[in-house]
Amino acid sequence: MKKGESSLKRKGIWILVGLLAISYYWCLPKTLFDTTYSTCINSKDGKLLSAHIANDGQWRFEAADSIPYKFKESILLFEDEYFYYHPGFNPVSMARALFQNIKSGSIKSGGSTLTMQVIRLAFNRNRTLFNKLIETIQATRLELRCSKDEILQMYSVHAPFGGNVVGLEAAAWRYFGRPAHQLSWAESALLAVLPNAPSLIHPGKNRSRLLEKRNRLLTKLLDNNSIDSTDYYLSLAEPLPDKPIALPQLTPHLLHQQMKQHGEGTMQTCINYILQKQSNQIVDKFYRIYRQNEVHNIAAIIVDNQSKQVLSYVGNCNSQSSEYGHDVDIIQASRSTGSILKPFLYAAALDDGILLPKMLVADIPTYYSDFAPKNYTEKFDGAVPAHTALSRSLNVPAVRLLDDYRVERFHTLLKKIGISTINQAPSHYGLSLILGGAEANLYELTSTYASMAGVLNYYTNNNSTYQANAYQSAWIKTNADDLATPTNTLPPLSAGAIYHTFEALTNVQRPENEAGWENFTSGRKVAWKTGTSFGNRDAWAIGVTPEYTIGVWVGNASGEGRPAIIGGSAAAPVMFDLYRLLQPTSWFDIPYDDLQPIEVCKETGFKASINCFNRDTLYVPLVEKDLPVCPYHKIVHLSNDGKYRVNADCYPASQIRNESWMILPPVMAWYFQSKNPGYKKLPPYLPGCKPNDESPLEIIYPKPGAQLVVPKEIDGSIGRIVCKASHQNRSETLFWHLDNEYLGSTRHIHQMEILPQQGNHTLSISDEKGNIIKRHFNIPSL
Repeated sequence: MKKGESSLKRKGIWILVGLLAISYYWCLPKTLFDTTYSTCINSKDGKLLSAHIANDGQWRFEAADSIPYKFKESILLFEDEYFYYHPGFNPVSMARALFQNIKSGSIKSGGSTLTMQVIRLAFNRNRTLFNKLIETIQATRLELRCSKDEILQMYSVHAPFGGNVVGLEAAAWRYFGRPAHQLSWAESALLAVLPNAPSLIHPGKNRSRLLEKRNRLLTKLLDNNSIDSTDYYLSLAEPLPDKPIALPQLTPHLLHQQMKQHGEGTMQTCINYILQKQSNQIVDKFYRIYRQNEVHNIAAIIVDNQSKQVLSYVGNCNSQSSEYGHDVDIIQASRSTGSILKPFLYAAALDDGILLPKMLVADIPTYYSDFAPKNYTEKFDGAVPAHTALSRSLNVPAVRLLDDYRVERFHTLLKKIGISTINQAPSHYGLSLILGGAEANLYELTSTYASMAGVLNYYTNNNSTYQANAYQSAWIKTNADDLATPTNTLPPLSAGAIYHTFEALTNVQRPENEAGWENFTSGRKVAWKTGTSFGNRDAWAIGVTPEYTIGVWVGNASGEGRPAIIGGSAAAPVMFDLYRLLQPTSWFDIPYDDLQPIEVCKETGFKASINCFNRDTLYVPLVEKDLPVCPYHKIVHLSNDGKYRVNADCYPASQIRNESWMILPPVMAWYFQSKNPGYKKLPPYLPGCKPNDESPLEIIYPKPGAQLVVPKEIDGSIGRIVCKASHQNRSETLFWHLDNEYLGSTRHIHQMEILPQQGNHTLSISDEKGNIIKRHFNIPSL
């Protein structure tokens, strides 16, 4: 052979070797298994909470951290004893299989190693000699790419276990109802033999063959000293599993919520497994009670305030059925807020300096151009302390406060503290925003209350510093970032305002079974707020302690209202039962560094004026603006015996007694004295001493210069405008005139229906003593 030809031949050989090497290197795809997995969510300690079948209709779980020892021993002894010693194929096993197949005239044994079986599972080829050769080559390549344990893990994840069950972990749950690492020797042995003949698992089909295969493997484990005789005989006595078991569905709504947000796969959550089971039981208990009143849906969530982690997530009750909307995740659904936003406004007003915790606020008939707010009882107190108005959830004081604070500012505040669902313009909601005119979901509301608790906890525990990004949604997955970063940036609501808000909310009247809680050592102090939407469609209850925040919603997913859907009587009992599942709780420390002491008037709660003689010291949030000073205490001049009011023009100056007197405006006084018998009415004037400019009369409605619209009744007829007035003397008779035309008289309850024509009008009201008051208003053209 010529030298040139020899060189060319060698080059050709090297090229061929190179091509073969490249082909060998690339004979396996980068991803061996391009399959979908069942979506699973696990509790914080790794227990399965809920699972959803993979897109291809198979129950297939992602790989676990390691292969259970019992299954590993069983599968190696049954399928591939020399797994850790061969390069991907076992020549001895293949020769033996070839001899057996030739002898029998049919395929009795394949001689495949576990590595070769992984290749077959990945490519699903027909069983031919040529394909067997390809599998052998690819098996050796897989051995070079992956460790033995990684290969064994691939097999355990993708091996068939009968029906639509794929992989060890899915099989353990479907046939035994628990994870693979908790299986017994008998159960592990059964799953080890099953991929070899997966059809045997079906109930009533070849059960004796399956039992024989399992027991044969158990005998082999005994002979191999993998198990002792005790385990062996106990394992032989274990029965085979019956039909597949349904997978756990402790948090089905959370499962679907996480699938929407994060896609498929196994997810680790913050859920406490035991607490979740107990929460489900409590919700189901109340569902069985409430459904008698045609109330079919309950949702509840528990948040750890320190970590902001969700410990329990009950998206709805009776989740095994779609009837009555049980498949709807109410925790994420936007619903009418009712009164649940009122604490945010209270805290904001404290921070703004327009409100003090014990300050008297007006609770009187109030009218706006678009609506007239009413309390739940449809009664008025005249004046109530601000913290009482919050704890009693009075609507009129809340609307008046929002009017003072401004809807636009409150709308912005809600976004800052994490309420994203209120996304229309402020004008869209108006003053009804505070009474349920907007929608929010239980997840964000509970997160916001938990954030408030977190702000207060962090401030008092970390040298009066604030937490960065404190107002965020509670964490469901465990890979949340740490929020505990000191910052000098003030949060939307201060620690001082939050503390006073929570203190006020501890006085909310509890359900009957919680009465007298403070007298029991097991009782716990809870700041909590309820809400009931218009038409009794939504009942809310959210409770806060330093450690936990619990949110509950009760109603119908369809939006159908029922009389029983009331926050205090429907949602609150569920919330307090959930609190009983938790460890004993404490109470918040007072954030003194965020508070300032001021002197307040004991009777009115305002900052004490020079006329307030009965004072108290109160710690209120730090504000830079002037705080509201008591407008109700005035110095009155009395006769020497205190029976009459006098002045220096009609009474000897040396005998006048000067006293500080709480004087409410006539409308407030009229309602206030009916609820507060101790309220001291002013003495009458000494005859001849009454000033000319003081009137005991006040018109409640209409307001001065108001433009009134004549309402229409349901049947289309023209309605009447109801005018209201008050008098310092409740028993006084009032005489009503419209444009000098006499309308009639009233006593005790002073209201009069009128039907004025288009144009300007004057309403005149007088009493028996000749006092008169007038009010001008307009009826515009339509």
